[in-house]
Amino acid sequence: MSGLVEQQFPEWALLPNTRYFEVDSARAGARYAVWVTVPPQYELNGEEHYTLVFAPDGNGMAPGAAPRMQMLSTDPIAPIEPFILVCIGYCGKDAGRTLAVRARDLLPPGEALPEGVEQSMSKIVAMGLLDQEGADLYLRHLRAPAADKFLAFITDELFPMIAAQWRVKPGDHGLFGYSYGGLFAAYAALRRPTLVTRIGAGSPGILAGSSRIFDLYRKDREDDVDHGGRRLHLTVCETELTVPGYYQAAIGAGVSEFLMLAGTQPLKGLTLTSRIIPLESHATGGLASWADYLRTCLPGQPGRSPLAA
Repeated sequence: MSGLVEQQFPEWALLPNTRYFEVDSARAGARYAVWVTVPPQYELNGEEHYTLVFAPDGNGMAPGAAPRMQMLSTDPIAPIEPFILVCIGYCGKDAGRTLAVRARDLLPPGEALPEGVEQSMSKIVAMGLLDQEGADLYLRHLRAPAADKFLAFITDELFPMIAAQWRVKPGDHGLFGYSYGGLFAAYAALRRPTLVTRIGAGSPGILAGSSRIFDLYRKDREDDVDHGGRRLHLTVCETELTVPGYYQAAIGAGVSEFLMLAGTQPLKGLTLTSRIIPLESHATGGLASWADYLRTCLPGQPGRSPLAA
């Protein structure tokens, strides 16, 4: 009997129907990793065109969300619309410091720094999450984020590449993000890209009282901007609302403030829905929020699943 023989990990072992790419962005001035996952029926339905769903934080989203997407596409109880998942993450040196690099891409320009964030960098280094160079980079990106450039990369550069290789519908596509990715999703919804209209913001890091999200929202309200045809689904984990501590202040308070603002001063044409994800914490709520987004914003046709009776 032979011992363990280490091999290079094959994508197909974890991510069926997935291809991996790397792409340089002129808009963002960065190189990104991209995972493209097609639904199980993609090859069988040779004439059908599909909705895209973009997801940042791809290094974690691809191995977590792609298998869940495959299962939900054939769920006979709560089916979803078949779609193509496009996860966007980091490669090379950036793959080892995603915590720092994602702050550049996911925070709106001019976003306020959370209180005490500079002091927290030493804790991040002590926990081994980043080395000192990475912590310095994290703080630098927090001070000068560029979600506008990352959004332009998705809509102006990445989408045409995907549409050139896969059968893609012309519009009404999706975007889902969690945590700072959720903050990016909320920002994208208020920037109104015509390409992306079904947006999910899971536990978004909206800083109560000072986030740029509130400025953008109130400006659209004052200008009577039409958000017709756009949907924003916002989720928050139960413990982010109920358990005193960091996430109650960093997530729960801001989400509550945003929902109160949106409920009392709705934007013209915007369909806003929300849900509390029961029991979950910020650390565990990502995939539950992802499934809830899909069932809310990409509902399927009952009986369409091949597993339906």
